[in-house]
Amino acid sequence: MLAVSPELINSVEINTQAFMTLSKIAFSSLERLATLNLNATRLAFEEGTSGFASLLQTKDASEQQKVLGATPGKATNSAAAYLQGVQEIAADTQSEVTKLVTSYFSSQGRGANASTGALKGFELFKGFAQQITDMTAANTKVVGDATARIASATTALARKGT
Repeated sequence: MLAVSPELINSVEINTQAFMTLSKIAFSSLERLATLNLNATRLAFEEGTSGFASLLQTKDASEQQKVLGATPGKATNSAAAYLQGVQEIAADTQSEVTKLVTSYFSSQGRGANASTGALKGFELFKGFAQQITDMTAANTKVVGDATARIASATTALARKGT
């Protein structure tokens, strides 16, 4: 029969709680990021539709230039707000993970005699942190590319108008 020590049971409970908390942090962060992406997409669509409608309603070339000239500024402000939101989510996630890691390793006894469970836990947290970093970098690139395309298209339209 397998003998289960209280230390092993405690270690399994701590590892399970740490994993569950990490999962909650990850899902919460992904939910916040998905909401931010949805809102940014909705705003971009609304601003684009509004700008296009304004452009269609203006008959004067100088008014069209004003409408076209305002587009890059709106896009830049929207992109900056989006990136700030992504940074806030990343910072909050990092803070929560740091608190979790700190409490996890303090319960595992820190130091040179770290258990195999603590090392596996560290690898788990390291992988999660890398995923968050990759996700943030990918979102930043997408927003930068979209902003560049909007600015390029607006510049091309402005040149056609003159």
